[in-house]
Amino acid sequence: MTTDLRDIFRGTKELDEKSLNALLRAIKNSHDVNSFDYLKFKQAVRGLADLNMDNETSYKSAFMTASTMGLSKESLLNSANKYIYALENERESFAEALLGQKNLKIDGRKGEVEGLTKKIELHKNKIKELEREIAIFQNRIDTVDQDVEASQLKIDSTKEKFLKAYDVITKEIKDDITSINQIL
Repeated sequence: MTTDLRDIFRGTKELDEKSLNALLRAIKNSHDVNSFDYLKFKQAVRGLADLNMDNETSYKSAFMTASTMGLSKESLLNSANKYIYALENERESFAEALLGQKNLKIDGRKGEVEGLTKKIELHKNKIKELEREIAIFQNRIDTVDQDVEASQLKIDSTKEKFLKAYDVITKEIKDDITSINQIL
């Protein structure tokens, strides 16, 4: 069909370009160029209306001319219904594509958010566990400092006791040596 379908369907001027193109492509793909069908009839009606013919006269004149080419009311309605069917199929394809996009861009993102929320919760739990371990280690460090101090005091005390005993015994032996040297 050489005529732009937008010229035939004049109420399409303000519609979304992408949606309109998809629907007009579905109509065009269903068109049989070898028969006088609804699209050619609609094109003839539009042409007559452009000549300032009223709607009823445009329809009757276009149908009268088309009937000489074998078009009947039944075949005209059948071909119009064929285009309705093509548009319905396009609507179903659109609905499937829309559902796919919804699943991908909305439900998929919601799933991503749920996954990230779970990961955040796991990381928070790991942080809590690490903080608990840090507290245990810090407590051990504090305890070790106390243990070191206690051990140092014990060692110093032991050293002091040993040196005291050493001094006492050593002094006694030295005193004995002095006495032996003086007396003997």
